[in-house]
Amino acid sequence: MGGRGITIAEAGPRDRVALAALLAEMGRFYGERTDAATIGAAAEALSTPAGRAGPFCLLARLNGAPAGLVSLSGFFPAFDFTWGLLLKDLFVAEAARRTGTARALMTEAMRFAAVQGYTRVDWTTEPANARARAFYASLGIAPAGRIFYRLEGEGLAAAAQGRWPATEEAP
Repeated sequence: MGGRGITIAEAGPRDRVALAALLAEMGRFYGERTDAATIGAAAEALSTPAGRAGPFCLLARLNGAPAGLVSLSGFFPAFDFTWGLLLKDLFVAEAARRTGTARALMTEAMRFAAVQGYTRVDWTTEPANARARAFYASLGIAPAGRIFYRLEGEGLAAAAQGRWPATEEAP
């Protein structure tokens, strides 16, 4: 699906080279690892869903060239003990920005959810990411009002051993 020279399809093994190019650009944009092994493993994971939980990747091409991607992962339970989708990343290559690719990817992500029987799609963005927030507002989507928590790195390792950042019990 798509328009104005934009095509979007679920990524498969044949799309790994295109995915790797987009993931490397995304990694540079966000200051993440971009070594060939990491990018190759990510492209493989995104093009080899493991059942209903995914991950899934929708790949956009603009006039045949890789233009953007949206990565999705299923979660359970959502409302009424149904499956939901987490939209993890929406990324459009710099050369394809302002072409309608982001809107087309979001539309296709919602179509994927509806066709596959997922009952909701959740996603986050950084509060400081004014461009993303403006884009979602342009689609008519307001923030859900939830608070997001994260543990990673040393904090995750410590909590896995019962050593939480705070030693007092919460009220």
